[in-house]
Amino acid sequence: MAKVIFHHTDGKNEEVTIRDGHTILRAAIQGRVSLRHKCGGRASCTTCRVQIPNQDGVSKPNLKEIQKLGQAGINENLRLSCQTKVYKSVDAHIPEDPYKARIRSLLKKQQEN
Repeated sequence: MAKVIFHHTDGKNEEVTIRDGHTILRAAIQGRVSLRHKCGGRASCTTCRVQIPNQDGVSKPNLKEIQKLGQAGINENLRLSCQTKVYKSVDAHIPEDPYKARIRSLLKKQQEN
């Protein structure tokens, strides 16, 4: 069995155990972890991207991931959770929702004025 530990930007962590070879997105859905995904796991939207600092326990980036994220994204340890298969314990850092980040930024500006 493989394990995915999801790290949220608010400091909350969630751990989900899955079968070897299942994707990170499948783990998120199975564990009811909040991870955005619009295309249903077809690697066409990039909303399910996560950062995986240590990629020893996951599959290598496939062609779809490289095309969507670019080599620069791959070098920054970004992966598409719908394409990344897990074989061991792995830490997946979920980036902040862009809408929440924008709202937080606007509220901060408003408080400064």
